[in-house]
Amino acid sequence: MPSYMLVTNPFSGKGLSERKTGRVVEMLSDQGARVDVVRTRGPGDGERAVSQRKRDYTAIVAAGGDGTINEVVNGLAGELIPIGVIARGTANVLAHELDIPRGLRRAVGVILGGKELPIDAGMACNRRFLLMASAGFDAQVVAHAHRKRAMRFGYMSFLGPMCRTLLRARFPEVTVRMDESTMVCRHVIVANVPGYGGPFRPAPHAIYNDGEFDIVMYMKPGRWNMLRYGLLALCGSRSAKDDIIRMRCRSVKIRSHETVELQVDGDPAGELPCELEILPDSVRVIVP
Repeated sequence: MPSYMLVTNPFSGKGLSERKTGRVVEMLSDQGARVDVVRTRGPGDGERAVSQRKRDYTAIVAAGGDGTINEVVNGLAGELIPIGVIARGTANVLAHELDIPRGLRRAVGVILGGKELPIDAGMACNRRFLLMASAGFDAQVVAHAHRKRAMRFGYMSFLGPMCRTLLRARFPEVTVRMDESTMVCRHVIVANVPGYGGPFRPAPHAIYNDGEFDIVMYMKPGRWNMLRYGLLALCGSRSAKDDIIRMRCRSVKIRSHETVELQVDGDPAGELPCELEILPDSVRVIVP
């Protein structure tokens, strides 16, 4: 009999309501599965539950946004137990990149009858991630949004933190040391997938199972340059630019002589320095 741990936060706009949780449990149970629900209340709850009980289940189902999936991935810590995704909230970058449907019934259908896809994970300062890590302006915005508890309200809630950060930002130099080269830039994204969130696609050539990071380095400081870089990411620009350097590598070290914040999969992750490495085929996701 298949068994599932369903991880969700019913108190968050990115989790499942009690009614929808009941529907998911019913749909899985109707197919002969056992389902245990883990209702999280704060950061780390899902990761701890998965870490302690992961070997009791056929698969772990993450019902929420990319942060919920990140907790499941870190709770699994390299164990190749498949992850099912029920995408909730304003966006779910991983679900979008892997064509996992958003509707409850269709998502449950994928969990029951889909295939397991091996994908790479990144390791940043001893924390795993599936999407991206970055240092610089956007990480400052993420940190500010979290401090204001604004992220639960969707993309529009980033406008205030973004404008305030843009007015205060100093854009210090960041040194990026890749496998065999070193660059100095003002903002860097270490991407495992093309998408960043919503329509932004700063790394359009990234592939989630090629065993490499796509590194995007923005070279010029200043408010107007950051706005321009954002617009180019919004357009998913693939054209060459003198002040946007793209490289691929398996490991990267990022540091700065000044305080520079870091974000991982859309959540604050402290400050530089940080070492990142790719972990090929270390996660299994159930896809259509």
